[in-house]
Amino acid sequence: MARPKMALGTWGKISLTPQALNEQGNFVAAASTGKPTRWRARAKVRDTDGRVRDVERFGATKSAAERELKLALQARTSPSAAGATLTSDSTVAQAALQWLTEVATSDRSTNTKRVYNLTVGKHVVGPASHVAHLALRELKVSIIESFLLTISREHGPGAAKMTRSVLSGILDFAVKHDAVPVNLVRSLPRTNVRAHRRESTKDTARAFTRADREVILKYARTDERSMERDLGDLVTFLAGTGARLGEALGLRWSHVDLVEKTATLGPTVVRETGRGLHIQEAGKTRTSQRVVRLPEWLVGRLLSRQVAAEANEWDVVFVSPLGRLRDPSNTSHHIRELLDGCGYGWASAHTFRKSVATWLDEAGVSGREVANQLGHAKPSMTLDVYMDRRSITEAAALL
Repeated sequence: MARPKMALGTWGKISLTPQALNEQGNFVAAASTGKPTRWRARAKVRDTDGRVRDVERFGATKSAAERELKLALQARTSPSAAGATLTSDSTVAQAALQWLTEVATSDRSTNTKRVYNLTVGKHVVGPASHVAHLALRELKVSIIESFLLTISREHGPGAAKMTRSVLSGILDFAVKHDAVPVNLVRSLPRTNVRAHRRESTKDTARAFTRADREVILKYARTDERSMERDLGDLVTFLAGTGARLGEALGLRWSHVDLVEKTATLGPTVVRETGRGLHIQEAGKTRTSQRVVRLPEWLVGRLLSRQVAAEANEWDVVFVSPLGRLRDPSNTSHHIRELLDGCGYGWASAHTFRKSVATWLDEAGVSGREVANQLGHAKPSMTLDVYMDRRSITEAAALL
């Protein structure tokens, strides 16, 4: 007797498998006694076209992988997948899943899509969400404000800021589909989501001094663990350019001109479900592609590295000690350990980016030029997030 088919828009049992990296850098099933690097969640789903397909997602923990998979399954089987429209009676959760479907087909970067999915799953439609089951017409500014303040208090201002951005995107989507007349998030003062701060060892508002920079770079060149991880030249590049970590890891030798003392930034290393680590050519934003001038002290380090470099299939400057692409997440963790080791436990890899903007600002360079250095479309973004409100000239010489 033929096995009955699953109903449209439903899925079967979720299987969860621990995975770890082998010597070749590929994910394989983790041994029962080994510590998994990630978890794979997998299930069969009958899509709205009637076909049964396998869907899988990954997470750092068992529960994270299962949550990612459930979110993906809900998104592909939601009414929007069958072409249903959004109304004022639709819930915030329904609108969020439809919005994610649109995000998935947009030209946003892989990392942006990943962060949006995580934020929706954890904060907007998660079990602790205060708005998931409200109809769109029931939302009020006071409700949204209370929701974001709760997230800020329990998960930190960074999580609240990202949730605000995601919720604004969802409501913009709802406005576009005539489900609500206005986006209420835009009526909320931005300062309110920062009303509560958790205790944190990291200080995102603080920058290194130039004296700090010298201490850190010397430590990176001499610390045994940092040398094993080949972090010295990488942190020197971050300190000399203000590049995003993913951009530095995606930098190719063919994009470095040591005669002209320039580097072309933009392509970034990302980890994507189904593809693993790869170089995303488009960069994080439309203004990511840019040419930056390199200070003399950085040119010397890169020249020495180029002379000793072995060819790799990606032509990247900063490969892992095993000659593979570096994982941005793992590398960020290693840089944090380096900074902890030399007495800067409050800082992270991103602090170098903040510091470059601060040093240029202190030297009197224009806001437009600092924005160009960092790859921002608007100087206002650079002013608000990375530097004091003073004006900026030649970045490489000042760095």
